[in-house]
Parts: sequence; C-alpha cells; structure tokens
Amino acid sequence: MSDVAKLSMTVLQRISEFLATLPEDQLLDIAEGRATLTYHPFGAAAPAAPVKRAPAKRAAAKPAKDMSTVVDELSQLQSRDEGERYLKPLLVGDLRAVAAELGIGGVSKTSKAGLITMLVERAIGSRLNSLAVRQL
Repeated sequence: MSDVAKLSMTVLQRISEFLATLPEDQLLDIAEGRATLTYHPFGAAAPAAPVKRAPAKRAAAKPAKDMSTVVDELSQLQSRDEGERYLKPLLVGDLRAVAAELGIGGVSKTSKAGLITMLVERAIGSRLNSLAVRQL
C-alpha cells in the first residue's frame, strides 16, 4: 500500500471516530447536506477557506475502432440477423459513431437496441428490400 493510501486510511479512521461522537440529528444534517465538515488547520485562528474547483470535464469517448471499417463490413453482411450479431458487441458510443458515419442523426437518446435496429435497417435492410422489389 502506498504512503498516500496509508495516509488516506488514517484520515478516514479519524473522520469515522469523530462522526461516532455526533448525535443522530447532527449526523442526519451532514448526511442530507444541511451541515458541512470544515478543515481547521493546526494553529490557525479560523477554518481554511474552501478551494473552488471547476467541474471536471469529461472527454468524449472515442470509438474503439475506425467506424468506416464497421460500416463497410456491415454492408457486406447478407441478413438482418447477421447485422444484429455483428453490432451487438459494440458499445453505445461506437454505435452512435456508426450512425454518424451512415448519416443518421438524432440518436443521442436512442437505446442500444434501437440503434442496432436503425443501423441494420439502413445498412442491410434497405439493400434487401431493394433486391426483393427488383425480383418482383
């Protein structure tokens, strides 16, 4: 265990011991956000001012592989079932990237199953439908 981990464990133990001394109503206030804990440095006349932090920015997830390759492979499949089996292991973010590659927009809130259905219909279903109509 690293020094930082050991130090963190010691701090958590001290906080736990402190919280064990509080009555239930004070614990409830802390738990529900009506009261806060404050750091008071040794020898200081007042508690330390909290440091304002900017909210953490999450980087957009990058697709695991090149989605144009996925689109090419998807277009080579011969049935909707094959397409569904091919797409099922992909992450939702990857499926959205495939949708963008196919020119399908407005999929940010679409479920994984919905995305798979949409993609299969666009890449395979439309081709199969067209072939069926030509054979009539």
